Amino acid sequence: MSFLLAAASRSLLLRDRFSGRMKERFASFALEKERMVLWSAGRRLLAVYVSAGEDAPVFLICHGIGERVEYWGDVQALLREMGVSSLVFNYTGFGASKGRIRIDHCEEDAIAAYRELRRRGAGTIFLLGYSMGSGVASAIASRVDRDGVILCEGFSSLRAAANAAGLPRWLASLAKDIWPTTKHVAGLKVPVLVVHSDADELLPLSMAEELALACESNGEKIVVQGLAHNAPIFAAAPTYWRPIVDWSKKQVEN
Repeated sequence: MSFLLAAASRSLLLRDRFSGRMKERFASFALEKERMVLWSAGRRLLAVYVSAGEDAPVFLICHGIGERVEYWGDVQALLREMGVSSLVFNYTGFGASKGRIRIDHCEEDAIAAYRELRRRGAGTIFLLGYSMGSGVASAIASRVDRDGVILCEGFSSLRAAANAAGLPRWLASLAKDIWPTTKHVAGLKVPVLVVHSDADELLPLSMAEELALACESNGEKIVVQGLAHNAPIFAAAPTYWRPIVDWSKKQVEN
């Protein structure tokens, strides 16, 4: 599964390079001063930390497959305007974070990012997993002291996501069922928010319904209308992110 993850990520980044999307995102990236480096088991990771103030809640963003921190610049700027700090990082092997792409590395990297936030004095931390990142965030959620978990355009398991994306079922079945997100959120005792577009062409809305159902009484679901899978990142708008911010602030107040 790590091999398939690496192949898919590199294929998507090549697509973005040839289409001009990567160049466009780098050209519009306005957070150069917020770049930073963090370390995960001796591996050097590139990250971007955007502060909205000393007492602001923080979103630790676990991004999706085939993404780079620069893709998240508009979202992080918008979150800052809304009073939320954020940290997004490239997993090992993604973007400028060198090394081998592996399932366990992604989880180790997310925990390293969490520890960096604690080192910086962050008091209120929400894990936010987007797409593939929903698997990473849910996998580490029981291993860190977090105030809530937010799963955006997520999947019920990585194997199910691979099938939904067109990978033959026989091939996916040969790999271990990694990141069974539904199982991971079922045991959580903290608030969980599931956000999904009804027009997500990659991961069906039914996966979000599975996740929300698994959370039982501590889960909430928001269904957004008409957005493609990556639209909340590449066309960041308050219509998607404001309800998430409001939900997180409500959890802090409670």
